[in-house]
Amino acid sequence: MKVICLLCDSLNRHFLSFYPHDHADLGVNPAETPHLDWFAERSAVFERHFSGSLPTMPTRREIWTGNYEFLWRPWGALEPWDRELPRIIRRNEILPMLITDSYHLFERGSGNYHCGFEGWELFRGFENDPWVTRPTEVPQHKGNLVPRYARNMLRMQREEDLPPAKTLRCVERWLQENRDREDFFLMIDEFAPHEPFNTPDYLVRKYDPDYRGPLFFWPEYGRNLYSTEELRHLRATYAGHVTLVDKYIGRVFETMTNLDMWGDTAVILMTDHGHFLGEHGYTGKPNCPNYDTLAHIPLMIALPGDKGGKRIEALTANIDIFATILDLFGLGPEAPVHGRSLLPLIRGEKKSVRDWTLYGYFGKFVNITDGRRTYFRAPVGAAAAGAGGDTDSSGPDAAQLYVYSLCWEFGMTPKLPFAQGVAVDRFMRDVDMPVGRLPLSSAEMAQGLHESEHHLYDLEKDPEQLENLAGGAAETDCEKMLRRALEEVDCPKEQFGRLGL
Repeated sequence: MKVICLLCDSLNRHFLSFYPHDHADLGVNPAETPHLDWFAERSAVFERHFSGSLPTMPTRREIWTGNYEFLWRPWGALEPWDRELPRIIRRNEILPMLITDSYHLFERGSGNYHCGFEGWELFRGFENDPWVTRPTEVPQHKGNLVPRYARNMLRMQREEDLPPAKTLRCVERWLQENRDREDFFLMIDEFAPHEPFNTPDYLVRKYDPDYRGPLFFWPEYGRNLYSTEELRHLRATYAGHVTLVDKYIGRVFETMTNLDMWGDTAVILMTDHGHFLGEHGYTGKPNCPNYDTLAHIPLMIALPGDKGGKRIEALTANIDIFATILDLFGLGPEAPVHGRSLLPLIRGEKKSVRDWTLYGYFGKFVNITDGRRTYFRAPVGAAAAGAGGDTDSSGPDAAQLYVYSLCWEFGMTPKLPFAQGVAVDRFMRDVDMPVGRLPLSSAEMAQGLHESEHHLYDLEKDPEQLENLAGGAAETDCEKMLRRALEEVDCPKEQFGRLGL
């Protein structure tokens, strides 16, 4: 068995034509993705697949370990107790390889995700990657464009210089060199179509030929600040970026065909989350309710020799990818995990593998879905003080949140208040060593939340999530479902208090 997992960061499901829905609200055509369309026809396409711990690196830890992260800690490195995927695979004499242009896997505050692989390749320049130092002026632009990326763009003058082109061309070469291996696991962590949506002009013009404004491929995070024309262009740059990635994924698929690999290679194509481009009044991935724009995501899995064409209606989540990859190799987790293998769904052996799944950001909303409803539970009371920028809170009642870790640098979280003191004990049920526990001000974590109300949506009647049913009779059932789910994963007890459960 050979397994390829291709993660395309921030891949919006509603820009993909092989997922049936109404694209009229986009203002532009769905992205042209002929190669992903072809792959969808030969794959099992998952219709009710959801994200988990958000954003980028929390998702990677779920894939690497099979356990939810966001209820225990924020964005950070693998923990000493983690039995991560590449090490398990390597201990079973299977070669694990990582090819990526996601610099977060290597940076301070999160950077040990490459360590378990037998080999790895990193292609530089995305987003805020500290790479090029040659002085240059930041070009005129709308939205965001940091000086560091402006410098990196000096080495991106041609399409083939862009990180996704270099990353996926490397995948082609690696497959050609390793085709004759009996088995391998290839993790391709492709940062595109994550912002900045830096895309060749011919692809942007495909979707917005009449735009005459300034450079605009990187939106600010938060409430939408842009006009209808600007949003249309932003979505055009995003669609062009998706089409660019599709082009080079197509080269990988062509290489696999030329090497006759589809008969003994499983391919998983996935993402970590979506990206707001004006939907629900937001852009980016801000601290707002985690609507399906962000959380309901694409997943396709092609098994060796399988003709594909399946549409899987069962509820699934990114937390299940870890167990699925191990199952493809005939292996199982070395310790209890929250995820379940999806192979029984593809093979028709089961109709479902889970009744609910959790998702969210550390210290923000805690969300749950059963595939028919989505329920976003906001922090309440002192834990919600400061949400929406209205009030503040201090004192003992505000300390309703803890970080559980043995790594104390977290890349996307303000400096942790060590003066409050770290306790060390057996705080986590399935961890075979003492764990540090650091108290945080839950009110401080609520700062920056754009809303502090609960949200409940009936996805069958209201797939656009426009009618909030929270506060009605239906919410009681969702509260019970969320409480049972948190108990089942052995959620930290203080989470029940901060959520009012």
